[in-house]
Amino acid sequence: MITFWATAAQRSLTVSSALLLLTSVSHAADQAPPLFSFVPNQLAANTWYRPGTPPSLINGHLDESFGHSNLWPVLLRNLQTNRGSFSIFAAEIGYLSSKSGLLPLLRSKHIPISVEMPGFTQGIDGSLLANAEISGMKVNGDNIFASIFGIKSPTDRTNPDGVGWFVTRDGSRFIPDEIIFDERIPNLLPELDPDKLAAATGAWEMRKDAARKPNGYAHTSMPYRQLMANLMQDYVKFLTVAKQHWGSKMPAVSLHWNVNPGWEWRDETGIDAIHAADEGYFNVAGNFWAIVTKRPQYNSVIYLNELVDVLTAAGFKPRTVYMDVDWTYSIPYIAETMRRHKPALKSRGVQMGINVVEASIGDNEKLMCDGETLRRTAATSEPINQMYEDTLTALMRFLTNSGIYEKGFQIRVGSWSHRPYEAGSNVDESIPGSMAHTANCIIKLR
Repeated sequence: MITFWATAAQRSLTVSSALLLLTSVSHAADQAPPLFSFVPNQLAANTWYRPGTPPSLINGHLDESFGHSNLWPVLLRNLQTNRGSFSIFAAEIGYLSSKSGLLPLLRSKHIPISVEMPGFTQGIDGSLLANAEISGMKVNGDNIFASIFGIKSPTDRTNPDGVGWFVTRDGSRFIPDEIIFDERIPNLLPELDPDKLAAATGAWEMRKDAARKPNGYAHTSMPYRQLMANLMQDYVKFLTVAKQHWGSKMPAVSLHWNVNPGWEWRDETGIDAIHAADEGYFNVAGNFWAIVTKRPQYNSVIYLNELVDVLTAAGFKPRTVYMDVDWTYSIPYIAETMRRHKPALKSRGVQMGINVVEASIGDNEKLMCDGETLRRTAATSEPINQMYEDTLTALMRFLTNSGIYEKGFQIRVGSWSHRPYEAGSNVDESIPGSMAHTANCIIKLR
């Protein structure tokens, strides 16, 4: 059982922190889910995430930008009137003030706050991970905030070691309205090497074993269905610890889910089915990558259904599943996958959300909506930030034109890349291409 003051570092938190704990949750977990959410790319706190060439941190911090209401008054009103929420990446909480800036601004406007949890991409047991992310405990003696997330004895933020992510810069405890898990499945599923699979001899299971790539996850060698079950139980383990910690103030629970052709290349059940139907199919290495177009199984929809059912049976029914979509590889594949997810989630009473976010194209490229599909184009003469806005509005038009989007879905506008390049006052919603300006445009398109 996790106690509220679990460590000496936690006991040192101020008395005022209890007040924030008691008053922070303005949007109970059992209330209707948001219909719109906003997640800006003020990501300087994510010290482990440095994309680009050369690698670099993304933009700045939230109190210095969105902590100033005069920079985004229209979006603030739009969030209020469109049942919207604001998402914060967990590492940023240690930079935020409980007394001024973004957190009190959002609470005063009664805008619910979601927190993105980064740890679920890691091959760590769910209970250990929860104790680390929520209470700052070490994992088998390891300070994962330093070893994995690159936060080592910081002086400009609260050190999460010993207290977890949910403590502000001024030492106040913070409880969000929603926690959102990053993808765990299929990140921790093993991959097969197509060339080795094609060249291997012997029985089918022997061929797969010869082709299986190690991924650093200790349970990679488990039978596929057992591994899948264990990964799903990690959610339950994490949330059991979270419930013990937060009790009646437990946030709503949501999760990201890949809508990505990569599922087909990691789905061993699907690969087995293809082999059973055509024993010669994987004798040609190129056929492995062609699964997406020639033999798609769409089993990721089944796995999400199983996960939702597992969580619901354990008392942790997710509120929203956010479709994390690869918008560039195969439009027919991602469109069909989302069409299959729609009735499955609806029948389980779980909201479908869609991340209107694009991180795989270059700075001088954008996506354009062409009827019911998307086309990639280079546009070197346009401002970089404007191209990102054009891309996100194109995604929204595609979702509408193709009939994938429907009333009741949650559209989640944001960025996980450097675009838009903006920090401080440059987040001003009056600037075309800013993240806030883009969000306001998309709200009009819904």
